[in-house]
Amino acid sequence: MSVQNPHRTPRPRATRRAAFYDLDGTLIDLNLLHAVGYILGNLGEWHARLTRLAALAARIPLLYAAERYDRRLLNVELFALFKGVSRDRLTVLGEEYCERILTRHLFQSGLDLLEGNRSAGLEPVLVTGSPDFLVEPLARRLRIEHSAVNQPAYSRGIATGRLCEPIMAGEEKARWCEQWAGRGGLQLADCWGYADSYYDLPFLVALGHPVAVNPDRRLAATARVRQWPIVHFGHPMAVNPLTAWREA
Repeated sequence: MSVQNPHRTPRPRATRRAAFYDLDGTLIDLNLLHAVGYILGNLGEWHARLTRLAALAARIPLLYAAERYDRRLLNVELFALFKGVSRDRLTVLGEEYCERILTRHLFQSGLDLLEGNRSAGLEPVLVTGSPDFLVEPLARRLRIEHSAVNQPAYSRGIATGRLCEPIMAGEEKARWCEQWAGRGGLQLADCWGYADSYYDLPFLVALGHPVAVNPDRRLAATARVRQWPIVHFGHPMAVNPLTAWREA
């Protein structure tokens, strides 16, 4: 039998909080174009590889403009290049790219930030325009359970060249965070957000504690006006930073 003091003040429940991270330019020193080039360069026979890489090269002017003005269009155009590739092949190449390249381009300071936030009770969440077949193997290595990613559409296991809605860019990132927090009972005012691009401004504004990481010129200017913290991560180490991070 237990005896409770009726006058004892109940201990308040701990507030669940999260830290939302962009990926490219924030936790890693690479962008999606690099990953697309790697995958297209490792598909099928040499003739098929050259054909797909030529298609990528032909899109460079459009991709450059989209990168500057319309991130949604950038994602749509990049993923169109995967039309006709099997889901299984993309999964294998995503795992290979993660192990050989992606993990070696993680910012050590980003890993330290992630682990420090986790120790402080901030649940890590990735919010990125990168595809699921690239993000999922990295998330496993970083022990991150939740993520918002772009998902290619498939028909009978073959990529159609289209993306499933919602496409993770601009306002959609912020909307996803709001919906995810609502389902989990979190208040975005208690959460942190990290991103490097001005086009992630809606995502950062939605969070109570936005931080500009390696910001581009326009995001840096906005962060200074809004008095947001600005942090700069150095170049990734030559060795895989996850090795030392796991052993720490």
